Amino acid sequence: MIEKQILRLYFALLLTGFGFTSRADDTTQVGMQIQRDTLPDVPKNLPEKKAPFYSEKDKPLSGFKIRGIKGLAWTPEQYLSEIPILAKYKMNFLMNCYLSMYSQPPLPGTAWNGETMKNEWWLPIPTEKKAAYEQVFKKSKEYGIDFCFSIHPQLFSSRPANLSSEKDFELLWQHYAWAQSKGVRWFSVTIDDIDFFAGKDFKISGEEHAYFVNKLLQRLRKKDKGVQMILCPTYYSGVGHAVPKEKTYLEALAKLLDKDVYVFWTGPVASGAAMEYKSVVKHRMFLWDNYPVNDNSAHAIHLAPITGRDPALAKVVDGYISNPLGMQSEINRIPLYTIADFCYDPYGYDRKRSIGQAILEQCDNPRQQELLLEVVKLYSSDEKGVLFNPILDNFDRIAAQPFSRPSADMYLNYLKGVQVRVKELFPNNYDDVKQTLASTIALVDEKYQQAYSKL
Repeated sequence: MIEKQILRLYFALLLTGFGFTSRADDTTQVGMQIQRDTLPDVPKNLPEKKAPFYSEKDKPLSGFKIRGIKGLAWTPEQYLSEIPILAKYKMNFLMNCYLSMYSQPPLPGTAWNGETMKNEWWLPIPTEKKAAYEQVFKKSKEYGIDFCFSIHPQLFSSRPANLSSEKDFELLWQHYAWAQSKGVRWFSVTIDDIDFFAGKDFKISGEEHAYFVNKLLQRLRKKDKGVQMILCPTYYSGVGHAVPKEKTYLEALAKLLDKDVYVFWTGPVASGAAMEYKSVVKHRMFLWDNYPVNDNSAHAIHLAPITGRDPALAKVVDGYISNPLGMQSEINRIPLYTIADFCYDPYGYDRKRSIGQAILEQCDNPRQQELLLEVVKLYSSDEKGVLFNPILDNFDRIAAQPFSRPSADMYLNYLKGVQVRVKELFPNNYDDVKQTLASTIALVDEKYQQAYSKL
């Protein structure tokens, strides 16, 4: 197929060179044909009219009881902007990313390491930051969203918390006590990924983690018996018994962790795997779905509809949260719509219908809707990794073919044309998309120079 596309591009350029003018959208049509061959679930055309996945009288009969999202190193302003969207999509849960609570959160588009961020969990949260998040708590309540306050006491920290230390417990308690004093009733302790970043002597103990979470929950419930707690354990994926050290850790949680505590689990997102994990950890579960997360990338975003999720998961886990895009929180609303659709009615979910409706939901102008469809197609692919970029992959496919420079020219011009149209049609929206397109096109330009500079 790619060879035929290259021939079409080549002859289109020849015609232009000989003075034959083709239609203005030739570049768009051919450019998108190249892209379309890699699209798994995005329809060619948009639906004729809006048709929400719910009506005002609907109640989820087969879906997840708790449906929501966590931020990804988001700012308070990003959280505030997304709360009405969550409510509009019939979601009822919002958790802050623990990176947001770092003393120095990562800047948009930066890599995650100890140099780009600081987790000084023992320090008081600055007054200005508290005031900003108190607005987030307040607005969540106004829209019927349960806000969950989360902190990671160890990851990327120069002094990881000793969870058996009374002193460190009190230092961590100050943050949870503040959030509770402002009306928060859901809390999370996240102790994930420390095995990837810690030294060999770093202590990973199911007993210690259970003790700490139990103690925190008990103190929170002295003031509010309705408080809910979620633990993200160090071993949060798989079936729970395949790796001996993980099985031992989870068995300790099963035995010692307060039975009211929920446990986060990230998959594989199938009901059988969830049942196996639950049979080991023996606690209520939340699915933490790592889609469409991009680990704060400046150029890699994922806009395809959610797919490959087992609808029977809703019978095994109580809650579902999406791990979203980082700096691109506005365009994140498109895949988020499909996630909300699946969460609300897993058995009735139709991914192609859902992504079309997700685009219509963003605006009423047909030209804007069609442009958003193009952007979705550009950044849609099978899930090949958090940092996978289908635009770069497509350019590599073009450049690998013989006599490919004409097609590479047209594809690059098409991308730049999309960039211009996004600026024109969305002068006051989608700054996140504008920045991402600019970053992606810069990378394509680099690839172009490497491939053709000697020709």
